[in-house]
Parts: sequence; structure tokens; C-alpha cells
Amino acid sequence: MPKKIYGSQCVLLTPLNEDETIDKQSTKRLIDYVITNGVHGVLAQSTTGEAFLFDTDERKTCLDLALEYVDGRTPVGFTVESPSTAISVDLAKYAEKAGADYLFTTAPYRVPHTGAGIYEHFKAINDAVNLPILIYDGGAGIEFGLDLYAKISENLQNIKYSKIFVEKPGKIPMITEATQGKIIPWAGHDRCFYQMLLYGASGMTSACSCIVPGEITNIVDYIQAGEIEKAREIYLKTVCPLTNIAVYSVLDFIACYKMALYFMGIITTPTVRKPLMPLNSTMQTEIREALKFIGKL
Repeated sequence: MPKKIYGSQCVLLTPLNEDETIDKQSTKRLIDYVITNGVHGVLAQSTTGEAFLFDTDERKTCLDLALEYVDGRTPVGFTVESPSTAISVDLAKYAEKAGADYLFTTAPYRVPHTGAGIYEHFKAINDAVNLPILIYDGGAGIEFGLDLYAKISENLQNIKYSKIFVEKPGKIPMITEATQGKIIPWAGHDRCFYQMLLYGASGMTSACSCIVPGEITNIVDYIQAGEIEKAREIYLKTVCPLTNIAVYSVLDFIACYKMALYFMGIITTPTVRKPLMPLNSTMQTEIREALKFIGKL
């Protein structure tokens, strides 16, 4: 029976050894940590997971590890984004055969694409598999228009969700209206997911849930239960101090979160793949102090 895809989906970092190969033991510790602390699912090999720096075989290995270590405890999503439609389709087919529960993809990137090109890219993935698909609004700087949403919702039945990365919480109800509820908007930005949930996002993905998984899940659960004050207190006291330091730049949030997990003893090294760069000493200090402030060290 297909697993229910909902709530707080943790966007997994990809732990690396110092030689930039995949650190399997740290990957297992990270997955155990977030699941034990209550996330509703995990998403492997997104931007946060440095998928854009891995070759296709390595990405498939990351999925295999995630499925093995999760061992059925939560749904597992897999990112199939690529500038190449053919590569995205290949990854999608592999994921379905391997046992992934849903797929995640942005529009093709690196060169400008028309709305028609984005639609055909999504259609190829949609038609290749029978899995629910989460599309990425704002990923790689590409925002989707409401007309594109309407066309997708009318014709591509496997596209069930959209992660909203653009800093426009008010777009959440617009998507619901434009698609007549056929595409469910999710919060997808670590700095404003709370506001997106208040505007009606029914689920979310977050990288910060690698660090504060229980807190993020509680925020989602409290908002959906109408207990806004409880959600706000957790958000202001725990999440804001972390994300205001870590997500100051789209270039550095991966290194920031990896450094946090390294300080917490969950991963063995804070290594990122080149051309990403490690944190300088100033940012290392600030991440450590933020973790102390929120009670994680």
C-alpha cells in the first residue's frame, strides 16, 4: 500500500568523507536521528543533498542507502532534477523500481526555458512512472506561473504537490485556487516556511529539519491543529536563531547545516563537495553559538 506523503519531509544532507565520497555510517546516523525525532518522511538528493555535484550512479546509490537505512519507517522521496529530461526520466524509473515513495524535481535549468519546455519536461517524468511527484516552484530561480499550474493540474495526474521556494507565502492559496485543489502547495523555504504554513501549506520540506527535526514536526502539527501560539513559540525560540545564521546565503547553507551536524556529533566531517567551500572561522563560531542558544550543544 502506498505510504501517505504529508507533514514535515526532511530534506537530507549527504554526509561525505574528507575525500568527498559518500559517508555511509554518517548517513545512517543522520537518518536515524531525524526519524527518531519524528519527521514524517525524508527526501534524498535535493539541492541540500548536493545532487547537482553527483553523477547519476552516485545519486542512485544515495537513494539505495536511504531506502536501506529508512527500512520502511517513513516515506522516502528522491530528487530526479536535471537539465536533461532524459536523465530525469532515467532517475525516475530507477527510483520507482527501487521502491521510492515519491519523486521531486525542479524545472530543467542552466539555460532559459519556455513554459512549454518546462511542461514537456514535467510531462515526460509524469508519463514515465506511477509515483506521486512534487515539483519545485522557485528551484534554480525558476518560478511557475499560475497558468502553468492550471495546465499541469489538468493533464499531469501524477503531479500532486508543489514545493514553494519563492518568498511569497501569499502564493499558497493562489495555487490551490488555480489548480482546483489538484496540486497541494507545500512550504519549502527555511526562512519563511512558518508563514507559508499559516497561509495554508499542508506540508513542507526543510533542510533545517536535519538539525531540529522534532521542533519542525511539532510546528507543522500544531499549526494544522490550530494551536498557533505553540507553533509560534517553537519557531521563534528554536528555528529562527538557527536559520537566520545558516540561511544567510544560498551558497553557504549546506556548509552551515553540515557544520551544525558535525558539532552535534551526528556526522563525522562537515565536508562539502567542490566547488562548494567550507565555512570560514567566523561562521563556524556563529553556528556553534546558535546551536548552544537553542539547546543543541
